[in-house]
Amino acid sequence: MNPIDDKNRIFVDLKFGPKWTYISAVRTFIENFMAISLDDKKKAGLIAMSVNELIENAIKYSDKEDIQISFQIVSNLKKICVNVSNHATVEEAGNLDRILKEINSSPPLEAYLNRMKSTIDSFSEKSSIGLARIRYESRAEITHTFSDDGIINIHASIPIDNKEACNEHI
Repeated sequence: MNPIDDKNRIFVDLKFGPKWTYISAVRTFIENFMAISLDDKKKAGLIAMSVNELIENAIKYSDKEDIQISFQIVSNLKKICVNVSNHATVEEAGNLDRILKEINSSPPLEAYLNRMKSTIDSFSEKSSIGLARIRYESRAEITHTFSDDGIINIHASIPIDNKEACNEHI
C-alpha cells in the first residue's frame, strides 16, 4: 500500500453540534466538493449519500453534542475515507458492534436486503438500514472503534472506481 502523504490527498474536517438542520448543508457541501474533485457526478452523489447517512446516525445516536467529520480523497490509493465521530453510551456502542458484524458478514446486497426485511418485520424505530445501504451502494468498507471516553468513530473507506476495497484508516 502506498503511504498517505499531503500531495496525494484532498481533505476536509468539519465539527458541529448535533442539529438535524445542518445535515442538508453538509450533504450539499460534500456533493459539490466531490463534483469538483471527481469527474463522476454519480459517484459524487453516492459519496454525499454515504456521508449523509453517517451524519444522520451520528446525530440520532449521540448522547452529547459535538459531531466530527473527517473526509479525505486519497488519490494514490484511489479511495475516499470518511470518519464520523460522536459520543455514545456503552449500550449504543454494543448495538453498533452487533449491527456492523451482521452487515459485514454477508455480501453487500444480501446484507442490505436482510436489513430491509428486518425493518419491515419489526416495529423498532432503529432500523440501521443506512449502514447496509452505504456498504451496498458505494461498496464501502465500514469499521468502527469505541474509546474509553465514549467516542464512537465510524470509518467508511469508499473505493473511487468501485473495483477495489479500502482497508486503511484515517
